[in-house]
Amino acid sequence: MPDSKSWIMDEATRNRLLKKYKTQVTSGASAVCATLAVTPLENVKTRMQTHSFQNIWQCVRYLWRTEGPRGYVAGALPPLASVAVVRIVNFTVYNAFKDMIATNVERVTGSNPLDDYKKVGSTPTLAGVLTFTAAGLVSGLVSSPLACPFELAKNVVQTSVLVSNRAMAAPDAAHDSSLRHKPRLGTIQAFKKIYGRYGFRGLYTGFRLHALRDTVGTGLYFGVYETVKQVAAKELGQDKNPFGAPMIAGAICSTVPWFCTYPLDTRKTRAQSVLLGKTSEIGEASQAVAKSSTYRGLSILLIRTGVNNMILLTIFEYLKSRIDELPN
Repeated sequence: MPDSKSWIMDEATRNRLLKKYKTQVTSGASAVCATLAVTPLENVKTRMQTHSFQNIWQCVRYLWRTEGPRGYVAGALPPLASVAVVRIVNFTVYNAFKDMIATNVERVTGSNPLDDYKKVGSTPTLAGVLTFTAAGLVSGLVSSPLACPFELAKNVVQTSVLVSNRAMAAPDAAHDSSLRHKPRLGTIQAFKKIYGRYGFRGLYTGFRLHALRDTVGTGLYFGVYETVKQVAAKELGQDKNPFGAPMIAGAICSTVPWFCTYPLDTRKTRAQSVLLGKTSEIGEASQAVAKSSTYRGLSILLIRTGVNNMILLTIFEYLKSRIDELPN
């Protein structure tokens, strides 16, 4: 029988693996922490997009009165299970293409934008911004097929109470206390029902909108993040406040792209959320929500995504720095 100590990883091996898979470890861990922190805000945002609540507080009160505490954490499993994988793919592809693009830029211009970026006190350059944005565009496109089915399940689970019995199309749904007793779909149930009714293609309902949103949004996300972080680090001083720049950049980079892509996200969410409504009522529900603004719920999303990415990118940069400090 093998010695139990033989299964314990020695420190040198652990450090070597952490350094080798630094991007994957740090992006996965930070994504899980950030997702858990903002799940209640994500639930409010999805309800705002799929029903005509007058304001955020009406939606918050509705959740408490008609769905109870579970309404704030509904659909947490799909993003928690998928967001780590998607973020790992995002950051891995982004870093790979960032290096690849920078190398090709250096061949043409004789200057590597990443070398300029890493200099202490440097300012953003056009080549650097374009490099970060282009790598982000590729990253978003590559990860969208992975993210779409899980985001679809999340939206269906979160709005299953609203959709049931035409509640989504009813003008007084926000005041209907009977909704608290409506059965909520589970994540596995949502996947099974979608597959059973529409087949494999049903899992990719709204995929074109999803892919376009993620491609454009991720390109802007990384382009803005790296640029703002570089400016903030110069102004704050990297040595005095090492995590101030990631926090500021995380808040800004997460909000700017949404102004450009939010109408796409709203259309995608509405298409996905009514997917499992009764066949005769899907058209009515779609017409009801189509009359409301495509920017409905944007305010709560900006709060949610700002907090999410401040947490995510600060933890990401912190874990990277700690792994870099590990002995070889």
